[in-house]
Amino acid sequence: MELNDLHIFRSVARNGSMSKAAAELGYVQSNVTSRIRALEEEFGVRLLDRSPLGVTLRPEGERLLGYARQIHELIEQAKIEVPLAVPRSLRVGASQTLTAAYLHPAIRNPQSNLTIFTRTLEQLTDLLQAGQLDAILVNREPEQDAHLHLEKVFAVPEPIAWMQAASVKGELHPTEPGGKQLETEAERKPGIEPKPELPLLVARDLYCPYRRQTLRFLEHTSSRRPQIEADTLDSLVAIVESGHGIALLPRKLKTPRMVEVRLPGFQEEPVEIRCYRLAHPGQIDRPQHGIEAYEQLRLLVAGGAFETGANRLIRTGEEA
Repeated sequence: MELNDLHIFRSVARNGSMSKAAAELGYVQSNVTSRIRALEEEFGVRLLDRSPLGVTLRPEGERLLGYARQIHELIEQAKIEVPLAVPRSLRVGASQTLTAAYLHPAIRNPQSNLTIFTRTLEQLTDLLQAGQLDAILVNREPEQDAHLHLEKVFAVPEPIAWMQAASVKGELHPTEPGGKQLETEAERKPGIEPKPELPLLVARDLYCPYRRQTLRFLEHTSSRRPQIEADTLDSLVAIVESGHGIALLPRKLKTPRMVEVRLPGFQEEPVEIRCYRLAHPGQIDRPQHGIEAYEQLRLLVAGGAFETGANRLIRTGEEA
């Protein structure tokens, strides 16, 4: 008996038909029939009742199906656990923005349990499905299909704010007595309104949650601010710091050359950073890919203390 024989048997039981099982597996029907007969000969019992309408499991077949499912689950579990026999870091994929905002401490720390790869969301899900990543970090819901089943490991809120250059003078603070002009960086507060001629900056990524909220603000308010698209995070931040635009960004990306400002009429939508991994039946965590590594990742994103585990080097998959 071969493992593939049990795979064929499970398909026949699931479909209730030799022909449907053959179509599902990409085999000719005679091959499926011969393998089922081989199983019946090996066990010395009839496993199926055959009729023009299809096949049904006999009691012997029901018992074998239970064993076949257990064997399949054990094989899948072995595929997960055997590679973990050699400890390695948790391979985490993230966007350019999330890498820059939250993961640089892990990149700089030689004792981190995390290996960071920076890619687009589409590339991240492909790498995760191919087994080249253990988890992905995203701030929007990834698309799932029949071949991609994801399990959410954790989620934390992402604080965001409008940013402009600290060197740019804001409009008069509406609550400032006497209409005092706020000149210095120390005096600037989130209540300052940026000058109306400053354009709004958005990332070119159509699914970026900050871009989506920026465009919705423009659509639902009377703001006539121009809009500028930036190709990369570096260029967007550089434009903000130079005083030539304002942008909605994670607070973690605020630099000493930026200040927070407010835009009247803006209704903030909560943004969550989520960690996903592939969902496997019966999967159990091992220390190097379980509590310690995922908690370290969660602390990074949530702004907690960065703790190191085993002495493992960290590598970047791509420059952020």
